[in-house]
Amino acid sequence: MNIAWFNLLVPMRKTIVCLIFIQLVVSVPLFFPVYSLDTGLGVEVNGEKIVFADTQPYIDETTGSTMVPVREIAEKLGAEVGWNRSLEQVTFRSKHATSLLTIGQKVAIVDGKQVEIDAPAVLRNDRTMVPLRAVSESLGADVDWVGEQNLVLITSADKAQRSTWIWDSKLIETDGERVLQFAVNQKLTSLYLRYEKTYPSQDVYRNFIRRANELGIKVEALAGQSDWIYEYNHIYIRQWIAAVTQYNASVGALERFQGFHFDIEPYTLEMWKTNQTLVLEQWMNTIRLIESQVKSSDRNMTMAFDIPFWINSSKVPGSNYSFSAWLLEKADSVVIMAYRNKALGSNGIIARAKSIILEAATLKKQAVIAVDTLPSKEADYTTFYTSNSSLMESELKQVKASLSLYPSYIGIAVHDYVRWIELLNANR
Repeated sequence: MNIAWFNLLVPMRKTIVCLIFIQLVVSVPLFFPVYSLDTGLGVEVNGEKIVFADTQPYIDETTGSTMVPVREIAEKLGAEVGWNRSLEQVTFRSKHATSLLTIGQKVAIVDGKQVEIDAPAVLRNDRTMVPLRAVSESLGADVDWVGEQNLVLITSADKAQRSTWIWDSKLIETDGERVLQFAVNQKLTSLYLRYEKTYPSQDVYRNFIRRANELGIKVEALAGQSDWIYEYNHIYIRQWIAAVTQYNASVGALERFQGFHFDIEPYTLEMWKTNQTLVLEQWMNTIRLIESQVKSSDRNMTMAFDIPFWINSSKVPGSNYSFSAWLLEKADSVVIMAYRNKALGSNGIIARAKSIILEAATLKKQAVIAVDTLPSKEADYTTFYTSNSSLMESELKQVKASLSLYPSYIGIAVHDYVRWIELLNANR
């Protein structure tokens, strides 16, 4: 498949359901090369290949749309499907939307509003066939095409999160609209935004977070330093959590941070080289303090930690319990810094992240897989800095296809916003 076809294949996914369906009207339909009706097309939902019992997916030669049996796809994405035989109407309901399609009509009713769809629903072998994009994206799912395998990858909304870090919070004052447009273009669902009480102004945070929430993008308050593990620096943790809590209490619901996001990396301290046990103990004391402060300040706020993939090999001092599992117990979610630039192989992103993904699944916690775009002092294979954005997306697609099988996996994060933009601009 050539690049031109590929670029037409996956239109921008809007994170708010109504925007998703507006996109159905104005964007290019999802379709694949039209060779014949019998394409041998495969479909996977969250890494699980769908076996279609009687009627197979096919290409609508008139519109170029991929048509799939509605029930198999919708139910795999957690939707209830209803069929009104007399009216020849199919309805699927999920927490994202309620949609109604009528056989032969290129208009769907989505949450009470009419929207145009790629191709009309049809009956084929007594099965209701609908355009793949209409059923998938209306349920908040992400759709990818793997041309070399003639395969469509569908990732449910709960596993299609995409995030990035914004360390320089002044950017939301000087370049806020560009940041948000970038977030929409890259289909981001959350931003980790550094919060400073003194700058930018509270009104800047309020306006930016409100605009992000209106676009369906949640914002987490970001902070952290490696030396926060020292007890004499715990005052800064208390002050920062108090400042975020005070900010949230002073603004409207759509203007609030939705979570605390901590990036504390004490293994970068000199002490790590000489006394890892002491560092781990102080790290644990710091996490206990954070947990206590968060619970006492705002129980509605989630708590996430950035952790390196290799930390599962470290043990809680005095035990055989992995340190990553201990961190998972304290957090709502973790971001696994699986900093590699290849998805596959023994030193690839998937292999490096797998142990903590499995721990998170056992502990019923959530995990995001992160990659890096910053220059690295360690090795070129730890970052996409010397690569290109299209290659990075190709590798991340493989990560998503492999790890979305696990209940703990919820998406991808790219570190960080500034370097990611540089990577994109370098490819133009």
